[in-house]
Amino acid sequence: MLQLFPDQIEVMNDLRAAMKRSKSVLLQSPTGSGKTAMATHMVMNSAGRGNRMLFSVPRRDLLTQTSQTFLKYNVNHSFVAAGKDYNPFAQTYLGMVDTMANRIDHLPRVHTAVIDETSFGDAALGSVIARFKEPWLDTTTGKIVTPWVIGLDATPWKMNGQGLGIWYNEMVQGKSVRFLIDNKRLSQYKYFYGRPRADYAALRNKSDKEIAEYMENQRLIIGDCVHDYQLRGMGKIWLTRCTSIKHSERTAEAFRDAGIAAMHVDGTTPEDKKTAIFKAYARREIKVVTFSDLLTFGFDLAQTTGIDVCVEGGSDQKPTKSLRSQMQWWGRLLRYKEEPAIINDHVNNYLVEGFGLPCSDRIWTLDSLKKRAGGEKVPPTKQCPNCFFVHAPAPNCPECGTVYEIDSRTTKHIDGELEEADIEKLRIIEDRKKKDERKRRGLEEFQCETLDDWKALARKRGYKTGWAIMRFQKMKPREKVQ
Repeated sequence: MLQLFPDQIEVMNDLRAAMKRSKSVLLQSPTGSGKTAMATHMVMNSAGRGNRMLFSVPRRDLLTQTSQTFLKYNVNHSFVAAGKDYNPFAQTYLGMVDTMANRIDHLPRVHTAVIDETSFGDAALGSVIARFKEPWLDTTTGKIVTPWVIGLDATPWKMNGQGLGIWYNEMVQGKSVRFLIDNKRLSQYKYFYGRPRADYAALRNKSDKEIAEYMENQRLIIGDCVHDYQLRGMGKIWLTRCTSIKHSERTAEAFRDAGIAAMHVDGTTPEDKKTAIFKAYARREIKVVTFSDLLTFGFDLAQTTGIDVCVEGGSDQKPTKSLRSQMQWWGRLLRYKEEPAIINDHVNNYLVEGFGLPCSDRIWTLDSLKKRAGGEKVPPTKQCPNCFFVHAPAPNCPECGTVYEIDSRTTKHIDGELEEADIEKLRIIEDRKKKDERKRRGLEEFQCETLDDWKALARKRGYKTGWAIMRFQKMKPREKVQ
């Protein structure tokens, strides 16, 4: 029997309440919080009521992993996936987005469709969701069924920043990363970042291809990725995120050259070889696995291998401006374990505006991320290697006067050690900022008296008009001060 944690039960109750109000609901919950377990619980309950349900995943490795979970809890299921058996009379289905898009007119009619990793989708997923939303006639009961569509995701934005309000009418927010860490549902962690700090702000404004070529050709690793693993992660099961397959292969080679067992995996790695690598990894015969995008989401080492073990730390070598990508990466490392996870941020992604640390508080919405007016890019910055003063690009530091060397076109290695972030101090600062922000937002809402006031506030915050109407309807009359 599948037993949920108390926090998961609370989230599921919130989801059920939302489903009474809306037919399309997004469940936002952090990586590692057990979204698949919660979804499996939904599937089991649906089957118990005689309803038909479909669970959708974006990639084949997740299809296998989810199928194993279903079988573990005796959830019999058919597939809507290339190369898999399809039973039109099944009660529960497990589907692949691409296959469903290709078979759009022949999809099974279900009472509920659950879309896992729903931000990982484009027009094809949009057409699948639209199909599942269509009412249909249940010939066994003679009633018209209007299905529910439930999305699951840790970061409710698409890669281009578009909000998931295009598909879902309401969002239920799960417990925060901080809550899950404090309640031993996710792992504590130690975070190390690079000093001196390279100018990655300019690099992040380049295309993915340009970033990959730069990292491949320069082989630039702050503090030396291999050295820092030897320094604070030696013997631990380690993940290293890279910018491309070529970069990942070179990184694995660098580990092996240092006498550390390491392997690279990607989407073209044969399934049997990949399985063998992960099992050797879980048995600690392989210490380090390097990758670029394959393990960005949905990877659970224990579930994949059947061995009770989890990743213990990782090195980040992929400059990014995508909070979605960064949160998924951190989630790979924070599966619960007794010892804190070690996170080596070699490219200082924590400095990106809006990122912070893994447990930083964040506000999630169904709206799209706001773009800067006029499409302006973030101005490039420079950081002094001596006093660490950040300023606009200049030949010398305005703060201490250090004259910078002119960059050459030759391959260069930046020496330096990673420094540990003072997480408790940063949490105190964030708590103070959050408290001040709550007071400010509370005052704004207290001053709203009419529906037009609420609509104006919704426009200011970038919310939809429906939010203003809902808040106005819930607002209790306030007595005026005489």
